[in-house]
Amino acid sequence: MNSSVKYFIVGVLASEGFAYDPEKDLDLNDIAANYLENGGIFFVAFINNTIVGTCAVKKKSSDKCEIKRLYVHNDFRRMGVGSALLNKALKFATVHYKTATLKTAVSLEPAITLYLKAGFSVIKEENGTVYLKAELS
Repeated sequence: MNSSVKYFIVGVLASEGFAYDPEKDLDLNDIAANYLENGGIFFVAFINNTIVGTCAVKKKSSDKCEIKRLYVHNDFRRMGVGSALLNKALKFATVHYKTATLKTAVSLEPAITLYLKAGFSVIKEENGTVYLKAELS
């Protein structure tokens, strides 16, 4: 399934004008090792056996994680898929960590709005990237 997830994410990135970066996207080559076997989790949403979204939690330290790889296919946006995936990731994170961080492009305003509604706060904006943080209970 790793190759299907990678193909999906690369396609969503391309649809948003972002190129695949072999160094930055190296985690996609082995999702199990980078997430599942290292204190994290990787969610994949399906509709009719087709991947429509992803979201992951990656361990950063014993009490801190990063929310990563929240992607929803264009055809399935504004249907609650992203919110559902983010909520599942945050439920997992709350059990295992005290703090969650994430980063996204400044241009992805709907994503930023989603993160703010979920309890994240902007901690800085730098070089076209917005960094957010949430205290988990």
